[in-house]
Amino acid sequence: MAKKRNVILDAPIQFGHDKATQSDKDKMEFESMKLMLMTAMAEMGISPEEYAAFLADDKSLGEQRERILSMSDDLGFGSAPLREVKDARAMPDADKKSLRLKVQMKDVTKPPMWREIVIPADFNFSQLHHAIQAVTGLENCHLWQFQRQAYDPGLQIGIPMGDEMGFGLDDCTHDADVTPVTAFLAKKGDKLEYVYDFGDDWIFTVSVLEVMERAGEVATCTKWKCDFQLIEDCGGVWTYLRLREAFCAPDKLTSRQKKELAENFGFENFNTLSAWVDDAMMDIEYVNERLADIPESGRIED
Repeated sequence: MAKKRNVILDAPIQFGHDKATQSDKDKMEFESMKLMLMTAMAEMGISPEEYAAFLADDKSLGEQRERILSMSDDLGFGSAPLREVKDARAMPDADKKSLRLKVQMKDVTKPPMWREIVIPADFNFSQLHHAIQAVTGLENCHLWQFQRQAYDPGLQIGIPMGDEMGFGLDDCTHDADVTPVTAFLAKKGDKLEYVYDFGDDWIFTVSVLEVMERAGEVATCTKWKCDFQLIEDCGGVWTYLRLREAFCAPDKLTSRQKKELAENFGFENFNTLSAWVDDAMMDIEYVNERLADIPESGRIED
């Protein structure tokens, strides 16, 4: 049995950008919406007495609520429709093939950070997303998309937002749950970019190295470069590189440097920071255990 990641209960301070929780963001947006509505009511001359009488009339309130919901449906609010695109079809013999892919993080060199994986060719893009998460140490906490180039809206493969408060993209061309990987990655040399966490901006190039006979029914990681995995909400590539450089030769750090580094990352001391970094090192058994248990959907259920 592969060892599981250690859990550090006292999480480090998030830094690199100010990131509120989704719940906090929803609350702020809700309060802002209430303020706008109350301002509009005041501008229209609606008195507190009139509004109180309206709320007390359940029938009138219910009728207006139904009217608003009906208008939302007619206008297409509450969900993220897919843009009109051509059908995305898998290669004819995808169920008999496997793909050997290289997943390489952008803007990381000397050494580069990449993972080579073999996946069943009939995977959908949600399954590929989960595979990339597994081999890079990420935990599926943020939005993501596959594109020809990062943030190029011409192609956006992801999970469309289910409703106005749901988790998903508010605009995409293909639903990752039903879009086969081989619709866009079908031959050697085909490439897409995978963007994860639109705040930290982890961006990877996903390239087809080989289309091969079926190698198995689950994904596997066969090769990799750079043992240091990614850490959720750490601040992105700049922070990742800073940590990696520091821990390439931690014995060369002065006591002051160790103290400052720990404080900058929200830890009480350097030993605790070291334990956090040690937990982010590549564990191939654990990675392949995650790869063997990939869900078919990329949707996050409440």
